[in-house]
Amino acid sequence: MTRQKRIVVLVHGWSVRNTGTYGGLPDRLRLEARRATDLDIDVRNIWLSEYISFHNEVRVPDIARAFQAALQREVGDALKQGRRFACITHSTGGPVIRAWLHHFYVSAGRKHPPLSHLIMLAPANFGSALVQLGLSKLSRLRAWFEGVEVGTGVLDWLELGSPQSLAVNLEWLRRGGEYIGPKGVFPFVLTGQCHDPQLYDFVNSYTAEMGSDGVVRVAAANLNYTHVRLEQMAPAADARAKLGFSAPLLRAGAAQVSPAVPMAVIPGVCHSDVRMGIMRSIPAAGIPNAAVSGILQCLRVNTLKNYAAVFDAFRAQTAEVQQQEQVEDRSGFGPFERQVIKDPCCILVFRLRDDQGNAIKDFDVILTAGKDNSPNALPPGFFIDRQRNHLDPGTITYYINYTRMLGGPAVMYKGRQLRPALPPCDGLGLHVVPYPQDGFVLYQPATLKATTGNLKNLIKPNQTTIVDIVMRRIIREGVYRLTQNPSPQDFTKQPPGAPIN
Repeated sequence: MTRQKRIVVLVHGWSVRNTGTYGGLPDRLRLEARRATDLDIDVRNIWLSEYISFHNEVRVPDIARAFQAALQREVGDALKQGRRFACITHSTGGPVIRAWLHHFYVSAGRKHPPLSHLIMLAPANFGSALVQLGLSKLSRLRAWFEGVEVGTGVLDWLELGSPQSLAVNLEWLRRGGEYIGPKGVFPFVLTGQCHDPQLYDFVNSYTAEMGSDGVVRVAAANLNYTHVRLEQMAPAADARAKLGFSAPLLRAGAAQVSPAVPMAVIPGVCHSDVRMGIMRSIPAAGIPNAAVSGILQCLRVNTLKNYAAVFDAFRAQTAEVQQQEQVEDRSGFGPFERQVIKDPCCILVFRLRDDQGNAIKDFDVILTAGKDNSPNALPPGFFIDRQRNHLDPGTITYYINYTRMLGGPAVMYKGRQLRPALPPCDGLGLHVVPYPQDGFVLYQPATLKATTGNLKNLIKPNQTTIVDIVMRRIIREGVYRLTQNPSPQDFTKQPPGAPIN
């Protein structure tokens, strides 16, 4: 019995209004499928998505449900006969299909989805730093002149540290491994880290940010990530403390790692430009193209052994590309000679809740190092960016230079040294300062002591680490008292007292 060829569905990103965004990819897939008998692609069944992302009322789960309806409407009969489909997505298209998989299969406990391959090009799996700009007045004015809305419902999902994206990613971390395989889905990530010089925005540093394709950071695209939970100790009597008690330490649980997903950095591509965009610049003719080669590698996977081999190949490719692209020469854009060193980076998502599940909205998270747990012991240049989620102010995202933290060899360029070798940081810890710190209900600062283990658990190249910090909500006995004194008395000025258990 011959194996039925797969249907292919292409899925675009946010704010797209024209199927021209797919460039030469549809024709290139048809060409490659006719050349190779092992791709199992039905060239008559390549579907181009047209979904609405620029209306404010539309959210990512809405698009996921509409995708299911479109599947049933257009290819439902084929799916009922056992046909399967492969998805090639760009940018927000990745989260859209992952939200569909999450809603209809992973969270529902249903196995064997009809999706065989999910090949994500520059997916915003952990969001994009540009989203906060997309929510700004400038973006609204631009959208008004172009006759469309911004699409805030989708942007809320895509904002760094959004509750929606974290929910999908944490569920995938726990259960995603059950869905990877020949009867499930083979997911892949292909992304870039270059920028088209013609699109530099000197007012907005995100368009030329290290470790990013101008829109999505490599660490935010990558589906290999870690989850760590830190819990504050219970308050204890402390004669040296101002309130007579303290809870100074955070204790780390075991790090949880997501299922391994192949991720490749594609050389020389940015997010969505016609000249350099990872999808839009794909030629329809048979000109060699690194993104096409990666897509074909993914489509040929049909066993877990093949999948593991592609994982290793993509990891080696990423290391090679990042070494080759480590120095970007921008001397041609002005009178000065200028080389920019591009190091691998990582993302830390800190989510603060108390032990009753309440979000802590006013806090500082201070990274520390060395035996004295001091921020002054951190290496210079390690910190790149920080954003607080506007809908969940209890979540804040840090963007960190991995090489500055873990060290690296000297950087040479055209026979001269641009940077000497960097030593590794002396461990990593953090100090959490929550507010309020006085009154009848309060929080107290706590510290995770700097260790080498913390450094390796939290700081990983090209990856995101979700750090859930659980602080003690301290309720003092003065919140509620009982008395047998029958005479009227004003109890509003009674002292807060000691913490209750």
